[in-house]
Amino acid sequence: MAEAAHVESADRLQDRVAIVTGGSSGIGLAIAMRLVAAGAAVMIAGRDATTGAAARQALTRSGGAAEFFAADVSSEAAVTELVVQTAARFGAPTLLVNNAGPSGDAFGLGAVHELPASAFADAMNIGAMGALYCCQAVLPHMMAQGGGAIVNISAIAAARAIPLMGAYAMCKAALEALGRQVANDYARHGVRCNNLVVGTVRPGPGDVSTLPAGFDHASLDRAVAATTMAGRVGSYAEAAEAALFLLSDRSRFITGANLPVDGGAIGKLAYPDYSDAMAGVGGSGEPSPNPQTEGQA
Repeated sequence: MAEAAHVESADRLQDRVAIVTGGSSGIGLAIAMRLVAAGAAVMIAGRDATTGAAARQALTRSGGAAEFFAADVSSEAAVTELVVQTAARFGAPTLLVNNAGPSGDAFGLGAVHELPASAFADAMNIGAMGALYCCQAVLPHMMAQGGGAIVNISAIAAARAIPLMGAYAMCKAALEALGRQVANDYARHGVRCNNLVVGTVRPGPGDVSTLPAGFDHASLDRAVAATTMAGRVGSYAEAAEAALFLLSDRSRFITGANLPVDGGAIGKLAYPDYSDAMAGVGGSGEPSPNPQTEGQA
């Protein structure tokens, strides 16, 4: 019983202040929900005010402390203001989830020789530089408070080549390198930083999906079954539980690590072509964006 009580208390984030970028939908919102349930005050950031307002309402429905701030993380000035507003509203942030990543036009889907350099720059500005701006703005608060925890939401593409995803893969690989560097340089200040490597996940009941209209979940499930050790896709909730673990005191001796939440996909040799799953979305039928990006604004 004493051990169980210790584990439960280690999960609690009472009096902690967290920032979750890309927190209005998908994985980001699921993580924000879990952090609020654990007692943290959470500032979610995203680019769409309407989606953000709905996410804030969902987060505060059960009495949790949460706010939304409209910010494009590729803007250093916007990130600076995000952190200023968080500190003014809740106090110094000591938890950070760098979940925002390239989506839509910024995803940069295409062959390396055909994509303009600007497509790679767009992906890097959101997925890697945005995380850098957040770390730079939050780290002084963490050091002043005697410590903190950062989780970067990475993806399988950082470790395994997936057709036509060069720009996305590059930004995620850079994100992981940033995470290791922060972990190394700020450990003496009590700051931990880890990379959560999310595999193919899909929304559960009540989750806000970011997959395009027409996406064929059944085809996706069949394709993924052959490429994971678990034989299934994951859920937002499973990614959120792993993020909570890395942010809580239960992982206090873990830093500079990559934690895969992928059903064993990274350990398997092959990765599928998702063109069949995207048949109802429109386009050329070429291999399509991997659903592991879902929830990354």
